[in-house]
Order: sequence, then C-alpha cells, then structure tokens
Amino acid sequence: MNPYDFVRIDWEKPPLREKPIWHYQLLGQGQQKLFSGHIGLAIHVETPLFIIDPYSKNRPEKSLCNKQGEYIIPGSSIKGMLRSVVETLGRGCLTLFDGDYEPIKKNGRVVNYKAPYKELVSSDFLRCTNNNELCLSCRIFGMMRPKRGEGNSDEEVGEGKKLFLGKVNIGDAHAPRTSPLYDKMYTADLMGSQPHHKDFYLDSTEKNIAGRKYYFHHATRPLDVGRDTRYNRYIQPLNKGTTFHVRLDFVSLTADEFAALLLAITLEEGMRHKIGYAKPLGLGSIYLNPQNMTLIDYASRYAQPGGRGQPPYTHGAIMQLRDELFVAFKTTQLVPLSLQDLRRIWRWPADPNVIYDYPDYGWFKDPENYGKRIVDTP
Repeated sequence: MNPYDFVRIDWEKPPLREKPIWHYQLLGQGQQKLFSGHIGLAIHVETPLFIIDPYSKNRPEKSLCNKQGEYIIPGSSIKGMLRSVVETLGRGCLTLFDGDYEPIKKNGRVVNYKAPYKELVSSDFLRCTNNNELCLSCRIFGMMRPKRGEGNSDEEVGEGKKLFLGKVNIGDAHAPRTSPLYDKMYTADLMGSQPHHKDFYLDSTEKNIAGRKYYFHHATRPLDVGRDTRYNRYIQPLNKGTTFHVRLDFVSLTADEFAALLLAITLEEGMRHKIGYAKPLGLGSIYLNPQNMTLIDYASRYAQPGGRGQPPYTHGAIMQLRDELFVAFKTTQLVPLSLQDLRRIWRWPADPNVIYDYPDYGWFKDPENYGKRIVDTP
C-alpha cells in the first residue's frame, strides 16, 4: 500500500484567529490562568531512525551528531513535528501549503504549474498575516508574515504586526554515543513528491486538496535495495532501543494552547509520531514520553514574596492534567475528522499484514488504475 495518506481538513471549521497573550503577561483576559514551565521528555526510538547530517562525509552516513559525539535530533525538527500536529488537530492555518506545485518553465521562467492548487483552498485557511489575529498553532509556535498572496489577507499592517515570537522553546534532543545501531543499508529511491497526481492529492470532487500528508508506521523491515542509485543514500541508522532526552520550555499559554501542546506531545494511546529521514520506508517511528513537568506560577511569584514553582508533575499527573484540559479544548478547537484520520495513519503497533511501498511507474500508467485512490494501491 502507498506509504502515506492524507488527514482530511474540515472545511467547515476554519482557523479561529484571536489576539494572542504576549510573553510578558502574567494573566490572560479576565484574570485567566496562564501556564508556564518546562517538560522533560524521553524520546524512545521504535523503528530505525536517521537524521541527516548535511556535512557528513562518512560511508555509510551516520545519523546527526554533535561535537561531543552524541546523537541528536534538532529541536527545530521536534518543534516542527509538534506544530504540524497542532495545526492538524486544532484548526491551525496551512503553514506548509505553497499553493502551486511542480513549475513548468520556458526560457528559464515559470509559465505554469502541473499542480495549480492555490485556488482550491479558501484564504481563511492560509497562513496568518497579522500578529493580532492568530490561529491556535501560530499563537503557540509563532508567526512570520508570508509574502503577498500567500496568507489569509493582503491587508497592509504595521511593521510591529508582522511577527510573533513563539511561546515554546525546544533544545536539541541528545542520545548517548553508545546508542545501538541498525544494519548498514542502501535506502530505496526517495524523490520529490508528485502533487500533479490528482487522484491522491485532491479529494474525490477535485474541488479541495486531500488534506495534510502523514506517513504510516511499518511493521516490516525498511527496504534495502543493496546498491547505490542516483536518488538514495547509504546509511547506518540508529536502532530501536535508542533513547533521547530533551527539555521543552513554554510560557504564558492559555488553557486551550496548553491542551493542544500536551495533546501534540502525548497523542492518544495506540499512536506514535514520525520524524527524520526515510519516513516512507518505515524509519522514524518514535514514542514521546513526558517524564516530568514543572509549572511556574509567575503571577504568584511576583505578587507574593518568596513565591515558587509548584512541585514537579509525574508522568501520570501530566496525563491527568491533559485529560482535564482536553474537555474544554475538544468543544472549541478540536477537529474530530482530522483526529479520526490521524489515528488510522499513526496507529501503533503497525499492521503486520500491510506492506507499504510506492506503486511503480507502470501502475500509474496502467489505464485500469486511473481514478484509484490511495486506499486502492497494491
């Protein structure tokens, strides 16, 4: 079966844009409690994992390391993964939607596109453009005004409204240099996506994009083609059993924002995240385990002499707090349709009866397969 599918977007639920709570505020509107603090995360590797080092000259390539030889996952990669989940489940804007894909050039100039999809998405769903009117994900992770024509509005705003610094900070995750290694392998060819294939990238009406792309978890071994090609890599990934640790800091989050962040970290039972290189081949399945959390009540700290943070939360207490906050979150922000699809794609353990691989060129050219959807792939 095709290694990815799309999480549908509920077009009846556009982003709810609001004025954000700024970083220096101690209380929200109407003396609303805000959440600040930090979470200690363990990242357990469930399938081989590989993070590309763009400067690596090793053969095979090693997963990204720091100067001390520790394996790392960049904090920016973790933040991007969590942001995608918040955007998907919490009515976020489409920060990764470029509109038109696969340019057709003539005399070095773009004259058209094989996949002109920009007009298929309402401007309400495009990237936020004003820091006084931000969707949930932009209020949490930040916003930078896009180029003209790429956002939800082209209305001119002052220079001070074009940027919002995110309220979540994540360092690099570290794993010991002695972490277990997977076999050396030549990956299958991995090339750019092909959005012009409408039967996959558009819904059945061809009036909307299919949604946000996510990759399935694999129960089988990653495919090793055994040789170099133009489009693959020779790598030695980290193996299952590797554990990374990282700290996530957050400040001045509203209850809905904090609920969304906790949901993005923990997901539901029976789900896992994907990160890193070669996700279509089965690499990159991870389990995020929040081990401890400290909340800091800045309002009390500054209002009362000697005010301190609350005692640390254990894993169980974090999950209990998430469930309490989720009750209100699901009535205003949650997109049930999207959660339903993400459950199916990110289910864990993976289905051992399904082998994921891209259909070959012949499959796409066979007239009998015209109009077939992803679920119909062999």
